[in-house]
Amino acid sequence: MGTKQIEIYLKVFTEKARLAGLDMAGPGQNWAPMKPLAHGSHVSLSVRRDRIQVNLNNDKDEDRHRFHALSADRQATEQAVGLPLEWESKDGVKKTAIRATLDAGYESPDWDAQHEWAIETMKAFEREFGKRLKRVL
Repeated sequence: MGTKQIEIYLKVFTEKARLAGLDMAGPGQNWAPMKPLAHGSHVSLSVRRDRIQVNLNNDKDEDRHRFHALSADRQATEQAVGLPLEWESKDGVKKTAIRATLDAGYESPDWDAQHEWAIETMKAFEREFGKRLKRVL
């Protein structure tokens, strides 16, 4: 049942996000990506049964240039986004990510509230990381 719920969740979310003005690509298995903010960097929503996350994905950040440049502004970014963020840079992985998490997922009945949170958070990511990426690239 989980796979079908995720598919419906992401389809509904993607439509709402498009109506809210976000430049969404088609959903994947458990994520709904926006079109790139900059070459190699995009915002997405990922969903699990008990958690959703809005992510800035820096897909080809092997040298960690984007991650280090963005994390230099960490406090100001978190304040502007209005949420604590997880800053992820794993050794041996090309990708870096910055995430905001909400403890609710596709098994929770409050999809509308989750979608609203995700859309507002994605707009904040687009605004804040978009301008910061332009400065560092």
